[in-house]
Amino acid sequence: MDIQQFYDEGLAHASYAIHSNGKVALVDPGRDPKQYEDYAKSKNAEITAVFETHPHADFVSSHLEMHEQHGAIIYVSKMVGAEYPHKAFDEGDVVEHGDVSFHALHTPGHSPDSLSILLKDSNGKDHALFTGDTLFIGDVGRPDLREKAGNMKAQRAELADMMYD
Repeated sequence: MDIQQFYDEGLAHASYAIHSNGKVALVDPGRDPKQYEDYAKSKNAEITAVFETHPHADFVSSHLEMHEQHGAIIYVSKMVGAEYPHKAFDEGDVVEHGDVSFHALHTPGHSPDSLSILLKDSNGKDHALFTGDTLFIGDVGRPDLREKAGNMKAQRAELADMMYD
């Protein structure tokens, strides 16, 4: 298993590619697919899955392009109400991918439909946690961005309470 972080300074956005056994899964990919395609090519692997931790208001994801160009399955919470091709990925769901597994954890706060994704290695040991915008190093995500946008709306105080819990 190999995890590669991609960081967009201008947006302060981190995305990830996880390679395992000839397959690459992406977490919260940015708009430009080339960096992920180059990574997969360097590993002689195929991009087969995209995980979205929540709907992103601050950048455009390349998830749909990855689906259309590479056949990648898009995993997103059913709470998002996505109208694009996807598979529901919610609390307790597990996706086996190569020799690793991705586990969905519902972590509302930044948005009511936020997920954190626990990556377990081939031995079932916790290896990484992708928190989207729920947690940052020394900070937490803003709970005020979904009051008037998205499929699910929630007030900032309610979301802040969820995040604290």
